[in-house]
Parts: sequence; structure tokens; C-alpha cells
Amino acid sequence: MPERDARSGRMLAGLPAVSHLTPLELLPAAVARYAAVTGLTDVRIYLADLQEYVLRPLTGAGPDAGRGAEGDEAELSIDGTVPGRAYRHGRVLPAGDAGPGGYQWWVPLLDGTERLGVLRITTADDTDRVRRDMESLASLVALLVAGKSHLIDSHARLVRTEDMNVAAEMQWRLMPPRTYADGRVVIGAAMEPAYLISGDAFDYALAGPLVFLSVFDAMGHDAAAGLTAHLAVAACRDHRRQGAGLVETGVAVENLLVEQFGHSRYATGILAEPDTRTGVFRWVNRGHPPPVVIRGKRWSTLLRCPPARIRWARGWA
Repeated sequence: MPERDARSGRMLAGLPAVSHLTPLELLPAAVARYAAVTGLTDVRIYLADLQEYVLRPLTGAGPDAGRGAEGDEAELSIDGTVPGRAYRHGRVLPAGDAGPGGYQWWVPLLDGTERLGVLRITTADDTDRVRRDMESLASLVALLVAGKSHLIDSHARLVRTEDMNVAAEMQWRLMPPRTYADGRVVIGAAMEPAYLISGDAFDYALAGPLVFLSVFDAMGHDAAAGLTAHLAVAACRDHRRQGAGLVETGVAVENLLVEQFGHSRYATGILAEPDTRTGVFRWVNRGHPPPVVIRGKRWSTLLRCPPARIRWARGWA
């Protein structure tokens, strides 16, 4: 057991040490090399596409860092497959027999609670220690992928199944991760159609026990709508971080849009502030459709409140 502990330590210390100067394209080889120290072999990294339909292999080859995989390994459906269940449920699942005395596994890649993909790993045996090593490796790989993906075009190409319009390109770079969770709150978001977002955007942040949520829908379905939503989110963040309340923040966003666009462009929005200590949910409606409350996986009610004042015919309501 001490020798196994030492090998695990070498993997967990060695991989982060070499990762600082390792581009995403060389990450699969580095992961395989250090995983082999603990007896985890044939390690393959699969990342989910933007809409979570398929898992694609990160091979490190080609402009999308995904070339070279063939047949069933080139793309795995998330719907109705074992790797898809491992991805969706966040659980280690057996992948099948790896030959005499061997095992294969699907291990979820989670950055916090955001699902990134899965690892496929081959092991010589099935013990609690092996499973801990697989989960530790997956946690480390998820952090490395998340940290390197933002500046790497090959990652963007790998996780897209369609061409993206300019507005969507802006919005996905603007918005926070689609999933967040801690011991107090779980936040999930989705944007569809994912490749044609235009003027839609969401944002969230935490400050102590308070959660700040916002949803925006800018006028139009073009790049100008994306610019309007971009400006609305930036203004909301700026005033929120200066300590402004919901009403004050909404007015500040409105004033900035008027200053920039006059009455030619507008956006609607919801600004909300749940308190995780008390459960109180405060929110402001700026001309947007009312939120839907869902409890027990069923529609419960709509949140009703009068919209904020209308200052002009085509401004924020």
C-alpha cells in the first residue's frame, strides 16, 4: 500500500507540474504518461459538445485536436449509451471487459459540478483504491481542460457541431458556466438555439449568502442584438459590484442603453437576488415575461409583479 500511495502521489504531483507549459493538444499524451504510473492505462479523454448531444475524443491531433479516432470511438452519443449515463449522472460506470484480467471504465469529468466529458480508462483490477485513483485523475484532468480551453481554438472546434453566428460567439464568451453548485445553491442554465443566440444572455454571481441572477433578451436577431445584450450584462455586473440594489442596477442598465443607442435599441430583463440564508427571493421585472416556478418537476406558478415604469415607447419596460 505505501508503494501504491507513492505512485498516486507521483501522478497527482507530476501532471500539474508539467501542465503549466503543456498546450491542450499535448494534454492527452501527458495524461496517459502520468496515469500509467498508477496502473491506469489506455486513458482517453472525451469532451461533450455545446448542446450535450455527443462526446468527442480529445486526441491531440488536427486543428480540432480530435482527429485520428475511428469507428465507434470517433463520436459517442450521450443519449442511450453507457458513457452518456456516466456523463449525465456523474458516476463511474463499467465500460466492458478489457480482456483477460482487465477492466474498462467510464469516469465523468467534472469541473465543480459543470460536466465537461468523460475518461475511458483500462485497469488490471477493480478495487476501492483503483476507483479513487480514477476519480482523482478525472478531477485533475477536468481542471486542466477547463483552465486551458478558453484560449484554445482547437477546443472550440472540438465541442461545436455547427457553425456559430457572430452574436453567439460573443455571448458564449460573455456568460458564466452553465452549471454551478455549492452547499447552498444549484444554478443551471441553457441557451437555445445554441449557435444562433443573438440577443439572449444570462449571468449569475455570488457574494456571501446572496445569489445574483439576471436574464436579458435584446431586440433583434443579429450581431447588434448581441452587442446590446453584451452592454446590458456588463452594466449590470459593474453596478452590482459597486453595491447597487436590484432597482438601482436596472435603472443604470436602462440609462446606459439609452445613452448608447437612444431609442433605436432596447432589451428586456429579469434581475433577481435569492438569499440562501432565508430563502427570500427578490426580483425585478424590466419588461420581461414572468418567471416560471417549478416544484417537484412540475410547473407550479408564475411569479407576478408589476413591470418597472415605461420611460419611452421602445425602451426598457
